[in-house]
Amino acid sequence: MKKLKVYSCCGHDTVVKRVYCPSCGANEISEREVEDKGSIYSFTKIHVPPSEFAHLAPYYVALVQLDGTSAKVTARMTEDIAIGDQVELDKVEDGAYLYKSV
Repeated sequence: MKKLKVYSCCGHDTVVKRVYCPSCGANEISEREVEDKGSIYSFTKIHVPPSEFAHLAPYYVALVQLDGTSAKVTARMTEDIAIGDQVELDKVEDGAYLYKSV
């Protein structure tokens, strides 16, 4: 099972490592690993993508609420999805998180 790193401060969780907390400005940010599973929080289906992604269309760009944290991650998916669907990380490709339905 893959793990993702989550960075936390003052109740604000993110998957992006920062020098300062975006909520309170503190520089004491904790780091922990979380499971790569979550649920679909929001999504949109891309029919006409930028030219560098034309070979992928149609595809979904989804916001995944990670289990056990308030952090969300932007993911790309190719299968049909709905709000609340359970998903897990399949792989990271060229810096993009590719998720699949569980």
